[in-house]
Amino acid sequence: MKIKVLGSGCPTCKRLHKNVQEVVKNMGLKTDVEYSDDLEEMMKLGAMSSPVLAIDGQIKAMGRVPSDKEIEEMILEEKKGDDTKTTKSPQGGCSCGGIC
Repeated sequence: MKIKVLGSGCPTCKRLHKNVQEVVKNMGLKTDVEYSDDLEEMMKLGAMSSPVLAIDGQIKAMGRVPSDKEIEEMILEEKKGDDTKTTKSPQGGCSCGGIC
């Protein structure tokens, strides 16, 4: 799992980075939380405002600092998805998103 916070370097962006690091530590995960102030990278993700929390290249939160509980839920949701990624169809084909 790759967790990244993207922002302009403002206090709000730095706070999100710190909060995500604390949540990851409290969850006992061995995952680094990267920080990037590369605006081009943000645009490639499709982010229109900062800060941005991205997990495995997918935007999970943008333009706000989610609560620690929300951050934990986002990480757990992605971890759960990691367990089923090998069985999911990349295209889907029905409303289940490819997990049927």
